Order: sequence, then structure tokens, then C-alpha cells
Amino acid sequence: MPALKSLLLIGLPMALAASPAVMRRGPTSNFSLYAYGDGIGGAQVFTTGDGAFVGSASSSNSTEAAPVLFDVGTDNALLGSPNATETTPSWSNLTFNVPDTTSSGHQVSFSNSTTNSTTGRSASGFVFYGQYLFHQNTGGNLQSMWYALPSDQDGVWTLNWNSTGDDTDGQVIVTLRAVAPSTDASSDTTS
Repeated sequence: MPALKSLLLIGLPMALAASPAVMRRGPTSNFSLYAYGDGIGGAQVFTTGDGAFVGSASSSNSTEAAPVLFDVGTDNALLGSPNATETTPSWSNLTFNVPDTTSSGHQVSFSNSTTNSTTGRSASGFVFYGQYLFHQNTGGNLQSMWYALPSDQDGVWTLNWNSTGDDTDGQVIVTLRAVAPSTDASSDTTS
């Protein structure tokens, strides 16, 4: 009986740790996403209404560039609206999506939520583990295949998803988190 008691005492903390009631949840209200990686210390996700970028939206050459304020939609889709105070871009209510294995491109993008006909892209299945963003594939596996590539604008990287083994030079593996950096890392221009 003492062995059974010891087994129960050892197994109970593991069961509690795996319990959904005890696990830390992702954001429960509107949130921004930030990329963390080598030389990218919490650069904010922004868009120009199409492609996804990380860095300072004000460094972009586009007047449509603005940080994104996300909300979770149906089927764990992420819906984005501009989080802009100085300018108001023409885009709003966009759906965040990643390329799937049939896509020839790698850049993460946004599409119009009302006409979401994105072939070769996945616009649902985004899951938070704590404050880290993952994508759940059709097999149920959580994946984090985010990477950034320097753009031709200082302080701006394209946000990409590596579902097909892309080996482009200059890749910076990043994690996406719903936690802002403790300092303004979006001005970090190390590429």
C-alpha cells in the first residue's frame, strides 16, 4: 500500500500540471504579437493590409502600415485591426494566415475576412501555449515555424512560415508572443 500511496502522490502533480484548468491560457482580450529571436528582441507584428512584417511600422515605406491588434475568432482564427494613433489605414477586420505545404510562398499574410478564399493558406487553428503562438496542423500537432527575413527597409523584417523546408539565407528563427518587450526592441535594426 505505501508504494501505491507514493505513486499517487507523484502522479497527482503531473496530472494537475496537464489539467486544462491549471494550464496557463493565452490572451483573453485584444492583444498584439511580438517576434523574439536573434537580433529581434520583441518587434511588433504589423501589416500594410496584405503581408505580415515585424519591426517598426513607422519605418515602412507604406502609408497603410500599422501595428495589428488581434482578437480570436471562430475556429481559432486571428482577426486583425489597425492599432494606429497617428494615421488610419484603409484596411480592417483582416484574417491572419500562414502558407500550407501546397503554397509556393512563405510570407505570413492577412486576407479580407469577409472573402477569405485563401488557397494554399491556413487561416484557422492558431493556439496559444501560455503567451506563445502556435499553429495546429490538420494532424493536431502544434507547430512554431516562424522566421523573419530582413527587408529592404531598416528595422523591418518579413514574417514567414517554414512549412516546406525553406533555406533562404538570412533567416532568423523567431517565436511569436502576446507579451510586449520590457524595452522598445522594435527599433533594433540588427539584421
